[in-house]
This record gives sequence, structure tokens and C-alpha cells, in this order.
Amino acid sequence: MYMKIFPLHELLHVLAWLEGTWITDEPAVGTYPTIKPFNYFDEINITSIGQPLFNYIAQSWHPETGMPMHRETGFLQILPDTKKIALSLINNIGMFTVEQGDLTDDNNTIIDLKSTNILTTDASIPHFATVTETRRVFTRNGDNLEFIFYMATSKTPELTEHLRAKYRKVT
Repeated sequence: MYMKIFPLHELLHVLAWLEGTWITDEPAVGTYPTIKPFNYFDEINITSIGQPLFNYIAQSWHPETGMPMHRETGFLQILPDTKKIALSLINNIGMFTVEQGDLTDDNNTIIDLKSTNILTTDASIPHFATVTETRRVFTRNGDNLEFIFYMATSKTPELTEHLRAKYRKVT
């Protein structure tokens, strides 16, 4: 028997525009004070199976070689009767994050999330500085989704822009 997929849960209707697959057509940009700038392509898949949360998968790859780079998976939730959003993620470098924030505009098109908990595993990459804080902002701009990711680390204690991408919805 196959798992049954149910319609979008009523709690998620305010975020219905977010469901689908979003992909970068042009390379996204990565910068940070302690690394060499880089480009990447990225895809975000946000799906509903009828539960009061979205499944969230993001994966990036090198623009010239197609080699996989970063991958994160988790769940995006909205608290009942609020505009409060929670995103719980685990990524392929051994880091777990819980990020919480709000839909910050009247049209429900800006999601601004800040880390509330960051954990690393013993398998995390040892030469990376420890991430101490994150912030991610998703902004719907017509048929596009703009994304900016900020982080602070043990070497760069102030929240600093790290990633910037513009996505087009493909499904």
C-alpha cells in the first residue's frame, strides 16, 4: 500500500504560495569574510502531505561541474492562529538548526527566521568555524522567491550575509 497524500492542511493556507519546487536559473552567490566568494545553483522543494507542516528540502550544486554541494532537509510549520513560523533543519555538514520568526508583511510574502537552537554532531566538518547564529529571509516577489542567508560564527561573531539566491517556481 502507498502512503496517502491529503490536501493542504488548513493551517498552511496562508503559505500556500510557498508550496512547490523553486530553482535558481542564474547562479546564486556565496560570500563570507573567511572564505573565497563562490557561485552555486540551488533547488528548494516544499511539499505538503496533508499534515500541519511542509516538508522542506534544499540542495545545491556547483555551477560548472554539477557536483553536489550543500543539502538540508526538515520541516516548516506555522503556529495556529499566528504568523509565527518555525523551520527545523538538518544538513549534510552535521548541523541541526531550529529557526523561528514571522510572516512580516501584510501580504504574507516575507518570512524572516532567526536561529533559536544550533547543534552539531561529532561528524560535522572539523575545519569549519562553529556556526553560532543564523538568519534566513524568504521574500516572494511575483513569481520569484528571493533568499538571503546570514550567519555568525566563532570567527565572525556578527550576523553577516553568506548566501543570496533568486528562485523561479517550476511546479
